[in-house]
This record gives sequence, C-alpha cells and structure tokens, in this order.
Amino acid sequence: MSRANPTWDASRIQSELEFLGHEVCETTMSKYMIGYPKSSPQAWRTFLWNHMKEKAAIDFFTVLTATFRIMYVFLIIHHERREVVHFNVTQHPTSA
Repeated sequence: MSRANPTWDASRIQSELEFLGHEVCETTMSKYMIGYPKSSPQAWRTFLWNHMKEKAAIDFFTVLTATFRIMYVFLIIHHERREVVHFNVTQHPTSA
C-alpha cells in the first residue's frame, strides 16, 4: 500500500487495513513504510505572489463617530495594484 500510494501516511494505511479486517498498530506501519524524498511545498508567500492578479480583499466593519453614531463601512481592495475597487459608508445598511 505504501508503494502504490506514496502520499498516504501511516494512519491512513492503518485505517484502510482496519477496514479490510486487519489490526495493525500505527507505529508498526510507520516502521515498515517506504520512505520517499519529500518535495518542498510552495511557500505561502510564493502562493500569494503567484495569484496576486486574482486576489481581492472584502471587509465590512463599523466605525463609531465623534457624536457616537455608528457608521457601516463596506470595502473591496484589489491586491495586485493595491487599489480600492469599491467603498461605501452608510448609517443604515439594510435600507435601499
């Protein structure tokens, strides 16, 4: 199973064997598994850089004014150019 499924870890193979009716300890599975060189996963920073053109951030938050009124703010920012795509402020977010 280890050769046929190199991405499976010991707990996954153990659960598959239990499903077939064989009881094997997870540490025993780890001991007899074939080791494959691990490829380094893409770093989070690299992922964000590669997908920057498709990313946007959306936020909805409240602001308390100096006169203690609550203002609701909706904001959309495009990450590639770091520009505000849409911005709106209102006192009543449910009204037309």
